[in-house]
Amino acid sequence: MAKEKIIIENTSPNRVYLRAVEPEDYLTSYRWRSNFEALQYETHRYVSKETERKWVLKIIEEHETGKSVRLAICLKENNQLIGYIHLSDIDYQNRSCEIHTLIGSKEHQGGGFGTEARIMILRYAFLELGMERVRSRIIANNAGSIKSGIKSGYTYEGTLRKAVFQDGQFFDVLLFSILKEEFLQKFNG
Repeated sequence: MAKEKIIIENTSPNRVYLRAVEPEDYLTSYRWRSNFEALQYETHRYVSKETERKWVLKIIEEHETGKSVRLAICLKENNQLIGYIHLSDIDYQNRSCEIHTLIGSKEHQGGGFGTEARIMILRYAFLELGMERVRSRIIANNAGSIKSGIKSGYTYEGTLRKAVFQDGQFFDVLLFSILKEEFLQKFNG
């Protein structure tokens, strides 16, 4: 991977780096969407290859125009794409945004890769974008993401009851956030 394509790289012993999403990434994320287990906590699954291709091109455009920051999570050891991380609803006036994390590669779920990526993008949100507060919404039955959020320094704020309908049933959505001062204290800036 060319160095200039790397957007966020941590010099610590992290196993991942974040880079701009590339047009050919749709082939990998399309495979993820075909695997129920890999995306069991996602609300948008099972799309056609063409729909996935158009979605990837759209997120590249949104990233290039500054509407959002959506990056690919890649392994340092072999540059393999294993997920996406996304800053959305970026509000520069109130200095807040929301993070969405997806580790689509089933074999890399539960290994701490999402937590590493989340900490990297939190640092970017607070120190580069000037955010004061970052929030996340996590489906209540997604124990791995809840654990990752807590390891990333998040504080539980509340519950949206029966907010997501998935696989024939309703699930609560848990609200979490972290403030800049909390992040800097926990991760030493």
